[in-house]
Amino acid sequence: MANEKNTDCQSSRPYRLENTIQNYAWGTQNQDAYIPELLGITPEAGQAYAELWVGVHPNAPSSIIDLEKGPISLSTWISERSRERLSMDGKQSALPYLLKVLSAGEALSIQAHPDKIQAQGLHQLDPEHYPDDNHKPEIAIAIDHLDALVGFISDQEFSTLLETYPELKSLITGISKPIGKLKEGVQELFHLGEQDAKSVALTINHIQQRLSQKTNLDEAEKLFLDQFEKRGPKDLGLLFIFLLNRVQLGPGEAVFLAPGIPHAYLKGNIIECMANSDNVVRLGLTSKFCDAKALQEILVYDSASDFRVAQSKQGHLSEYDAPVSEFRIKSLDLPEGKSELFTSRNSLTMFLLIEGEISLHWGGENDSCTCILKQGHSFITPANLSEFDMLARSDSKLYLVEIP
Repeated sequence: MANEKNTDCQSSRPYRLENTIQNYAWGTQNQDAYIPELLGITPEAGQAYAELWVGVHPNAPSSIIDLEKGPISLSTWISERSRERLSMDGKQSALPYLLKVLSAGEALSIQAHPDKIQAQGLHQLDPEHYPDDNHKPEIAIAIDHLDALVGFISDQEFSTLLETYPELKSLITGISKPIGKLKEGVQELFHLGEQDAKSVALTINHIQQRLSQKTNLDEAEKLFLDQFEKRGPKDLGLLFIFLLNRVQLGPGEAVFLAPGIPHAYLKGNIIECMANSDNVVRLGLTSKFCDAKALQEILVYDSASDFRVAQSKQGHLSEYDAPVSEFRIKSLDLPEGKSELFTSRNSLTMFLLIEGEISLHWGGENDSCTCILKQGHSFITPANLSEFDMLARSDSKLYLVEIP
């Protein structure tokens, strides 16, 4: 950041952030690794670059880059003077959200997030696997594209599915009363997964053998065979591939994942914003801890919902309509030479610049304080910086998060 002599430039100013990359196995690698490309670094050969965390979560906290004092954790920096830095009205004392860049080269686990009460209960019962007691409503915004599974199919689609996959129908209807609705079928699968895992594995094997001989596979069948090669027949999540909706998002499109909505990101580069939590209950398609019992308690069977998020556009800004109290997320597209004025501010704003180059102007006489930020830079503007101007030095795209 600029090191101006004018004290007005230092008393209230933007700060660059230094963030942590998470190298989960499903992340993109080598020439396909998006996060190194975004940050302008060379990817390490064979290393997976899965997520970039921007926030105060203890699993991967960000730091303030202070040219005079050196790095300081964002959480500590906020707590030192939370009213001036986070929220002038004093309603917030800690950053309530977590911003991420997620880059999936292959499927993540099938999972859902608990609500606040469920999260607290899981934390009390099993703190080893659920060290986080907060809920995790989240929005996923495609940078280039996102291929995902989101929410359950309808009862009508479920009935058709059972006719298409007689192996599955035979597995879950071999009880005293027939299975007619999706929820009943899902609950029976959970029961069988716990009580008769051998039959589940045998069914998965039979489906795999039949599909291996099929020439015209649909997307769900291709995903099933791909995951079977990685997981084998004992992963219950393989059957859920057929029970979830396939969603394809283009650049800028988004989905909102409320508590209890089952989902799995399959491939793509996205911006994620969520309540400050890493609370996940997994079912399958992963080597990590899975908890089918807990998942049964939190799943929402809402096949009628449209999980896509509407946008409201005003000038260069587009706001995503996420029904949460922890964050408000927007995208900002600034053509070269155009500017955006931020005024009447009273809370911290977090920015991530994913394309282009900008200059910020604030404070002093005639907004004489200036700094330049480039692609991959993330930064915050504190609550007591009441006004600043952003100028695009080249065509630029940013995501910004505010406290509602």
